[in-house]
Amino acid sequence: MKSFGHFVDGTDSRGKLLDDRSYNVGMSDENAPAMRSDLNALEIRLLEGIEKSETTLLREFRKWAISFESRFRANQTLVEGFSDRMVSLEERVSDLEAQR
Repeated sequence: MKSFGHFVDGTDSRGKLLDDRSYNVGMSDENAPAMRSDLNALEIRLLEGIEKSETTLLREFRKWAISFESRFRANQTLVEGFSDRMVSLEERVSDLEAQR
C-alpha cells in the first residue's frame, strides 16, 4: 500500500528504508506500530468489501444472463416458426401462380 510516495512499511518505491523523520512526520515512535496495524486492518476491510462487491455483481449478472438466454431462446423459437410459415406461404403463392 502506498501513501504520499512512501509505502506503509516505511520504505520508498525502491525498497529503501526511510528514516523516522521522513516517514513518521509528527508521530511519536510509540504510535507508529498502532498506525501500521490500523492501516493493515483498513486494507483488509477494503479488500473484503471489494470482494463482496465483485461477488454481488457477478451473481446479479448471472441472473440477468440466465433470463436473457431464456428470452433469446423463446424469440428464436418464434422466429423459426415465422420462417416455417413464410416457406409455407411462398409455396402456396407459387402453386396459385402456377394455376393461372
